[in-house]
Amino acid sequence: MKQSFIAAVVAALGCIAASHAALAASSPCGKDDALQIRGDTPGAISYDVYRQLRPLDAHRLALFQDAGTVKRLPDGLDVCEIADDGVADPSAVLVHVPQGKMAWWVSSANVENAD
Repeated sequence: MKQSFIAAVVAALGCIAASHAALAASSPCGKDDALQIRGDTPGAISYDVYRQLRPLDAHRLALFQDAGTVKRLPDGLDVCEIADDGVADPSAVLVHVPQGKMAWWVSSANVENAD
C-alpha cells in the first residue's frame, strides 16, 4: 500500500515537473534573472517537495533524492530565476539550469546575483 502511494506521488510530481520544465524552457536568462547557487544545495522538483524538505533533514533528503524529486545543485552553478513562479513564498526561488531542461525550487538563502 505504501509503495503504491509513493508511486502515485512520484507520478503526480512528474506531471508538475513537466509543466515547470516547459515554463523554464521558455524563460531564457536575462541580465536581471541571472543567479548563481551559493553553497551546495538541494533543488526540489516541485514546491510541495521543497516545503517537505524544510527544515532540511538528512533522512528525508536521501529519500527524495532516491525518488529523483530532489537533486543537489553545486556551489557556483549559474541558474536563471523564473520570476513569475506563482508562489508567494520569499524563502523559495524557482530556478532553471541553462544546461538542463528542469526547473528546481531552492532556498533563497542559497542563491546570489551572478557577477
